[in-house]
Amino acid sequence: MNCWIASFYQNQKRRISFNQEHSCFKSQPRLETLIGVRVQSFEMGVFAVLGVISGSFVNVCLARLPLQFADGEKRSCLLTSPKLSTCLKNHLREKTISLYNPARSFCFSCGHQLSWVENIPVLSYFLNSGHCRKCNDPIGTGTIVTEIVHGLVYLGFGWFLNGWIWPLTFSINFSFLWILVHCWNCQKARMTLFITGVIILLFNLGIYLIHK
Repeated sequence: MNCWIASFYQNQKRRISFNQEHSCFKSQPRLETLIGVRVQSFEMGVFAVLGVISGSFVNVCLARLPLQFADGEKRSCLLTSPKLSTCLKNHLREKTISLYNPARSFCFSCGHQLSWVENIPVLSYFLNSGHCRKCNDPIGTGTIVTEIVHGLVYLGFGWFLNGWIWPLTFSINFSFLWILVHCWNCQKARMTLFITGVIILLFNLGIYLIHK
């Protein structure tokens, strides 16, 4: 009788041990899948954030490049235009506006320099209801459209292309083409962008040869 009980106890112990091991092996793929989903979600979030930040920089390029590279005739028309703010006219007259000067973004209507709270891509536009905090002039829907489109495009490239190199490469090319199309009518800016385009093309070629 004691032998039978001991044998029954050993069989139950083996069965419990087997079930625990089997359950561990069964849950391991689920854990790996869960980790993979979280990592992919994090990467997509990073691409979306990079996209809206790039869109914000593109907005700076679209606003400042035509003014920085305006020729004499265009500059004269802008200086006599009643639609242009006094702040911008001063920058044009002194030729002090460029991509890096002023260093901080500012309102083109009143010259108010934006604080970091007013300069958060996408979010600041909605927090300020699409208007300048100081003069209440509208910022324009083009600003928010550019940032949102860049966020979605960068997210799309990150989703459909593997890794980081190719999604970033295609995303940078998209941003450059966006700037080129919108600044096409400015001849001096177009020439500068062509030179930048050659550099980006060589960069793309280098990426292709490295990953070939």
